[in-house]
Amino acid sequence: MNAKNKFNNKATEIAKLLDKKGESYSRHDSFFVQLSKTWSGMLGIELTPSQCCAMMLAFKSCRIINNPEHEDSADDLVGYSLIMTDLVNLIKDEEGWKTK
Repeated sequence: MNAKNKFNNKATEIAKLLDKKGESYSRHDSFFVQLSKTWSGMLGIELTPSQCCAMMLAFKSCRIINNPEHEDSADDLVGYSLIMTDLVNLIKDEEGWKTK
């Protein structure tokens, strides 16, 4: 298998996993809006959904530094990166978060 097919297969696998998790836990955009509200309340500062996703990327980066052979952490980094590409399109107005 060439590198292009390997990357496409891995990206497809991770995207399917994100869809499955979305069915179980809620869509990623809704989840990160919820997480941003939770963490904002806990910290006493306002965090955006994309900032929370960036923090999850940092968290997973620390994990992979501590265990570079753990493939699941590498997959999680790809997954959170895919989620981030969607979250950057969210904007906040008087009614809450919505897609641009």
